[in-house]
Amino acid sequence: MERLSSQPIAAASSLPATLEPANSLLPTSPSPEDERRAVTRLQLFMGTRLGVATLLLGGTLLITLEDSRGFDSFTPQFLVSLIAAIYGASLIFAVWLLGSTQRDRVALAQVGTDLVVTTGLVYVTGGSGSGFTFLYGVAVLMAAMVVGPLSARVTGATAITLYGLLSVSLAQGWVPPPADQPAEAYLLSLGELAYAGLLNVLGLLLVTVLAGNLSARLLTTGGQLRLAEASAATLARLNDDIVRSLSSGVLTTDLEGRIRTINPAGVEMFGLDADRFIGVPVDKLLDIDVAPMLMPTGADQTITIARAESTARRPNGERFPIGYSMNQLVNIDGAAIGALVMFQDLSEITRLRDRAARQERLAVLGRLSAGLAHEIRNPLGSISGSVQLVRESKELEGEDRDLLGIVLNEVDRLNDLVSTMLSVGKPHEPQRRDEDLRATVETVVEMARRGPAETKDVTIERQVPDHPVIAFVDGDQVRQVMWNLVKNALQASPEGATVWVSAETSADGSAVLRVQDQGEGLDAAQQEKVYNMFYSERTHGAGIGLALVRQIVDAHGGTIEIESEENAGATFIVTLPRGSEHSRDDEDEGERRGSGSDPASLPA
Repeated sequence: MERLSSQPIAAASSLPATLEPANSLLPTSPSPEDERRAVTRLQLFMGTRLGVATLLLGGTLLITLEDSRGFDSFTPQFLVSLIAAIYGASLIFAVWLLGSTQRDRVALAQVGTDLVVTTGLVYVTGGSGSGFTFLYGVAVLMAAMVVGPLSARVTGATAITLYGLLSVSLAQGWVPPPADQPAEAYLLSLGELAYAGLLNVLGLLLVTVLAGNLSARLLTTGGQLRLAEASAATLARLNDDIVRSLSSGVLTTDLEGRIRTINPAGVEMFGLDADRFIGVPVDKLLDIDVAPMLMPTGADQTITIARAESTARRPNGERFPIGYSMNQLVNIDGAAIGALVMFQDLSEITRLRDRAARQERLAVLGRLSAGLAHEIRNPLGSISGSVQLVRESKELEGEDRDLLGIVLNEVDRLNDLVSTMLSVGKPHEPQRRDEDLRATVETVVEMARRGPAETKDVTIERQVPDHPVIAFVDGDQVRQVMWNLVKNALQASPEGATVWVSAETSADGSAVLRVQDQGEGLDAAQQEKVYNMFYSERTHGAGIGLALVRQIVDAHGGTIEIESEENAGATFIVTLPRGSEHSRDDEDEGERRGSGSDPASLPA
């Protein structure tokens, strides 16, 4: 306890040293509220002592003046001096308090001044037998309340010492009684002196002990209370930090199913400010039923949905898949007060799941195509050769020769279909090198102009820059991608339409290929299915070409997107990795940054 009382005002406004929490998260310095309370206590102390001094000293002065003493006598002048001293000291202390942060020194100085003034008052009002000796106890109480237990004990000891010295000095004649008061009033017998001294000293001792102990208990209790408040505040902050740091969305509702709180991760998923969610029914955002969670339950049972999947809606109408768990939100009494919902955006997982399903379908197709390829190609070769021989016969008429030409075209189409199935079913690892995609565009456009474009009367326009468009890719596979996209665009465009094919370099150095048609376009549902195996809305075609395109682009680490509007055509945008020279430049730049070297100082 001595350690507690060694810091008067600071100890009264901060956690006691013996109660300092081991957890460094808890505050050990006085809070602004504690500082304010300490200043308020000291100001109250100053005001109270002024009031008491004015009442007691002023009343004593009036009584003295009415007792046939003139103002020129010793006692009135001495009392006026005490009043002036205490008011002057209070003014000094007030100014000191405004300009100092060490309030403990201000308080101790006031207590010391009060002891001196009390001793002077006791001297002029009877000495050892004065009725104002109780003011020593008041000073002790003030020291205990405002400063601390150790200061209360020191104040009590000082008061006893001053009272004892005054009593002995008067009894031995070392200090004469006031000149305007009868000397016999100060000459007490040994028994009277012993009785008065014992009574006053024991009273001061009792007040000192009680005040010191009560102050220490109050300090300890206040420290424990502040420790509990700090712990509660820290736990609340920790809880907020945990909820804020979760990568999953967390929201709570009231009993009407309206959102009360939502964490930052949940807000980020929907792309709105948190305030716009408060009070919104949860079913406006999440396709879940919270009604079972809002039903009253007993303290021994709660309602929980461990794990489920659904969809969520963003304010712009966009939907995305979520996985969620839901619990009934209950208070400490076990009564339902709402629902607690945790949810995660499953968009990436859904994409991975779809990709795995695609790979599985490709694996099945690979096994199927490997078994059927030879069985189909052998009859096709025989058919093609036989039809070609028959077609070359001079006895055939023109109409029959045209029919046989149709048969040959269909045989070639079947052969292409088998080749595509083999490519999809048994994908080859890209053999990458730097390729100028302008050449790829030129080759594919020229092939398409002489083939399907001419047959269908569709114009193909190409747009390429003057500078190279370099990509680190497998040239043959990218040519296959372009060919399939161009054929798809030709098939989607009506006669007399135009298909645009372009290549360019993006701002980050990636190569971008675009194929735009003038067909009917693709809606959102079609865009989701267009890369699926065997999906085709045309009367001919097996729906494998775009699946192969997606497979090749994924193998290269690229992306493919579709921009389309109804009756305004569709644009397929393929982004492929930048050339190896760009990649090496980026790696060199990263090494320079990592080593902290100045780029200007490196050799070219």
